[in-house]
Amino acid sequence: VESILTNEKYKGDAMLQKTFTVDFLTKKTKVNEGEVPQYYVENSHPAIISPEVYDMVQHEMKRRKENTGHHSGTSCFSSKIICGECGNFYGSKVWHSTSKYKRTIWQCNHKFKNNEKCKTPHLYEEDIKEAFMKAFNQLITNKDEIIDNCEAMKRALTDTSNLDDEARKLQSELAMVADAVQKCIEENAHTELDQAEYLKNYISLKERYESIKEKLDKIEDKRKDCQDKREKIDLFILKLRRQDSILIKFDEDLWFVVVDKAKVYGKDNIVFFLKHGIKIYKQ
Repeated sequence: VESILTNEKYKGDAMLQKTFTVDFLTKKTKVNEGEVPQYYVENSHPAIISPEVYDMVQHEMKRRKENTGHHSGTSCFSSKIICGECGNFYGSKVWHSTSKYKRTIWQCNHKFKNNEKCKTPHLYEEDIKEAFMKAFNQLITNKDEIIDNCEAMKRALTDTSNLDDEARKLQSELAMVADAVQKCIEENAHTELDQAEYLKNYISLKERYESIKEKLDKIEDKRKDCQDKREKIDLFILKLRRQDSILIKFDEDLWFVVVDKAKVYGKDNIVFFLKHGIKIYKQ
């Protein structure tokens, strides 16, 4: 599944020279592990999915790998509720599973794994829903002001003009170095060269190529972060504009859209961190 999700061909691009021919006589090939430069070709064929969707998937996979613990999608609260004492995720547990008093509770997954158990309380799902509604309803009374602040925040946090300029310069430099590497390889294939001198020149070009590529990858990560923030803020603003009255019923779609995480310090002390950067407290 991961190989499918990370295959650039689905968005219409192609990475060339994933493999290369080691011996032209025997036609033996090898997976390219940096021995020769790779070339990324955009719009090489019709896309199956949009580049925006592909980039969002790569960003989400990166986010989940960097996140502590594991990701779960079994509930809207999975991987969202965090213990304010030890920093681990809350997980669901079933009490009295075989009786009419069956209840699902959420508690810190490491509550009983340390010498001193966390003092943060367990929560019923109804507790979490009620706390979120009370916290979110605080935003409704200042909706216009919060929307204006979010628009200003979006402009400040998601401007990529400087990153775009830097990326264009690095892409131009990368293309020049890649061309030099290819000429170096072709010259060695058709001309009798001192192999020690050729190897020294090739390694120097290869290291320069990798250094530029690393800088370009970091810029691309920053651009994707900006894009992700912009989309989250836009979605939050859209939801807030459409919310004309206070919540009287838990809205799971709204929870997914606005909540990045909720940190539990006590039953009456829960902090909700929204995806656009604002913190709201249950009162």
